[in-house]
Amino acid sequence: MLVILNPQSNAGTALQRWQPVEHALRDRHPGMTVELPGDADQAVKLVRAHLEATDNGRGTTDDTALEVIVAAGGDGMVNLVLNAIMDPDTDRPRRGAERIALGAIGLGSSNDFHKPLRPAATIADVAVRVDAARAETVDVGKATMVLPDGTRAVRYFLLNASMGLVAAGNDSFNHATGALAWLKSRNVEAAIIATALRNIATHRPLRLEVRGTDWAHTAPITNIGVLKSVHFAGGMYYDTPVTRTDGRFDVNIWAAAGRLRILGLIAGLYRGAFASSPLAICHRDTTVELRPERPAPLELDGEITLVESARLEVLPRVLKVCAA
Repeated sequence: MLVILNPQSNAGTALQRWQPVEHALRDRHPGMTVELPGDADQAVKLVRAHLEATDNGRGTTDDTALEVIVAAGGDGMVNLVLNAIMDPDTDRPRRGAERIALGAIGLGSSNDFHKPLRPAATIADVAVRVDAARAETVDVGKATMVLPDGTRAVRYFLLNASMGLVAAGNDSFNHATGALAWLKSRNVEAAIIATALRNIATHRPLRLEVRGTDWAHTAPITNIGVLKSVHFAGGMYYDTPVTRTDGRFDVNIWAAAGRLRILGLIAGLYRGAFASSPLAICHRDTTVELRPERPAPLELDGEITLVESARLEVLPRVLKVCAA
């Protein structure tokens, strides 16, 4: 088992929270290796070196067992490891990953990858998914993006993509400063709510052209979520039917509205109520194209990229993910 640990997760508290988890895991996995990369590039190199070693037969000696690469941090760390594993030339895991399962330790602020969370799937109140014996092969989302300079980029995601208010809120939360940074270090959910309120106060609807397989929606919107998981932004969740293995996205559009109605919609999302809202526009599809009227932030599992446009598609059941 290889653990790639981001000690800066959750306002720098990750390393302290990791210590009791490490003690428990070493009892179960005495051969566990823990790496603390200095930056994202080093983390990618560590993952790919491990895949190469596995491909060359230097991994587990049990031909039936899966190797586990564990992303220890927040959802962004899971996304980083996912993109290190995936090969854009094939839209499949890289060579050496045939015997790899992706695991995770929830040391971040939201940890949506671990939801819904079972109390039994924790160590010292930290969410843990490292059970390779019960690994499931899940769908992966692919985003092909056109950047403002005209270049193209490909990124993969496991949870959801968004554009509009949620993406702006994630960007603000990730780069919190001053009082918001102080609050984030002490109460994550309060910091998420404070960030949402601040972004609602300054929000302007985004005119967006959305195209699915046989439908289109062109109008100013508050937000669009393209989902492989209903959970997002900490405590919010949708009531639409997507699962990690159904080969489709839920496409949930929040119609443009005034601030009070948006606040009401967000309050409903903390109770898992969305589809019945008069602001909700819901579709299900395998491919979605997003064309904003101007370059806009696209959020993928909490990570932000400024894009001119993006094509999102489901890759059905391509990645093994550990159970909790």
